[in-house]
Amino acid sequence: MNSNNDTLKNILKKYDLKAKKKFGQNFLHDKNIINQIVKSSSCDNNYIVEVGPGPGLLTNAILKKNIKKVLVIETDKTFLPILEKLKENHKKKFDFIINDILKVDLDKIINEKYSIVSNLPYNISVPFIISLIEKKQPVKWEKLTLTVQKEVADRMMAKVNTKQYGRLSILTQWRCKIDKICEIKPTCFIPPPKVLSSVISIEPKNNIKTPSVKNFQKIVSHAFGFRRKTLKKSLSNLDVDINKLADLCEIDLGLRAQNLSIDDFSNLTVGYEKLSK
Repeated sequence: MNSNNDTLKNILKKYDLKAKKKFGQNFLHDKNIINQIVKSSSCDNNYIVEVGPGPGLLTNAILKKNIKKVLVIETDKTFLPILEKLKENHKKKFDFIINDILKVDLDKIINEKYSIVSNLPYNISVPFIISLIEKKQPVKWEKLTLTVQKEVADRMMAKVNTKQYGRLSILTQWRCKIDKICEIKPTCFIPPPKVLSSVISIEPKNNIKTPSVKNFQKIVSHAFGFRRKTLKKSLSNLDVDINKLADLCEIDLGLRAQNLSIDDFSNLTVGYEKLSK
């Protein structure tokens, strides 16, 4: 039996803890996967943020590296005794905040570049990742090493003209470079989730000056608002003449959203911004 499985069970028993469905908690115990996450994160000499540390197995693996500091954000107050023990043992190298990560502006509380390493609660993974991608460039975060649902990872990495290609794929790939590190079986967690998981690495592209994120998302959202309809239909509610937009950007309005590349969406947004002036 995996020794980390035994360790995790002992921790949960010692502190009388159970995974809570409302927080999307599934505790990763597989030592090999944890080591792979830490290795992929390149966390040496970096300021690391971990979201949802829970029992702290991943946290302890990170703390064994030559990191500047680990700041963990945990919404579940029942883990407070574990976090306080970590703080006692690691002094200046460790700190924690009890709060919902979606309500925390990391850029305001961290005065340097940082990377995020996390077995993300599945119920917040997409909004959390999008909130980081949307940040004003150059972004403060340097790298994200995250465990997410395999389905979410596949959507983020989906290619044009595929069923999974959509808003999440386009926004992620427009602003970031994304790689899949490995996949994780449900048995690597307590309790086992009903879905497969993937570890992904995301690094920002900080050279995208135009168009604006707000307008880019507006165009993509309209385009996929009627996924099975042509662009002539889906873009018809925009506040510009879509025939002029199509001519300016050399886009065929007979196509569907999933037929357009990320460059196509970028060009459409630039064209929209010109016609909106």
